[in-house]
Amino acid sequence: MKLEELPLIGEADFRVFERHKWSDSDYNPERLALKRKLAVIGETLRAHLKRAGEDLTLRTSIHNPYVFNGHKVDSMWLYLSPSDRAKRPLRDLLGVEFSADTDASYVHANLVLAVESDAVRLGLRVHQRAWWDTQNVKARCRERAGAEQFAALLNAVEGDYALTLHDWKREYPCGQLRWDDLLAYFRYFEPGSHRIHVSRAIAKGDPVLADPEWYARVASEFVSLLPVYRFILWAPENNFLGLKG
Repeated sequence: MKLEELPLIGEADFRVFERHKWSDSDYNPERLALKRKLAVIGETLRAHLKRAGEDLTLRTSIHNPYVFNGHKVDSMWLYLSPSDRAKRPLRDLLGVEFSADTDASYVHANLVLAVESDAVRLGLRVHQRAWWDTQNVKARCRERAGAEQFAALLNAVEGDYALTLHDWKREYPCGQLRWDDLLAYFRYFEPGSHRIHVSRAIAKGDPVLADPEWYARVASEFVSLLPVYRFILWAPENNFLGLKG
């Protein structure tokens, strides 16, 4: 499907996340409809990113209240994660003890588009359990040269994105980052405990969400996030963990 033909995210999609619906299975059909919409959007974005040189795996979040989501669905998202082929060297390095983590698609660096009750949030997310990725980027940014390189990549991201640490309120706006900002960021960042976010939010009711050209901008922004994704992602050619297979 072409980007301009993708289904838009509208008021009905935000209403899926009204508070009284979170844990009510009667609203599973509404959430399933949104899940299918996100799958269509995600597959088209995935194809666009593949043409840009990155082969990613598409997943969508659970639409029904379940033990995995605390028996409530207050948001839903699509996420684009490393392919099985890209994860194979990591499995070989870490071994069977970490297979449950390395197999799970959400436990990696992911490009994400999420629908919440009052906004669409999109960008790059690195799960706290992906300690191999977060420790990798922290090690790369320990010295000024690495921090300068990472700052340059973040500053080249299109759109009003900001780097944040886990659920902390402080934002580091992309386009304004200095190398010492990243030294400060990673001084507090704890691999295995904290998530990395490079994201932005578009409020419900923003006219941009009704523009068929919006997805073309999202695709372009995601392409601009790929160098950041590659800088963070552990790979044999990007190994700052000090581990060898």
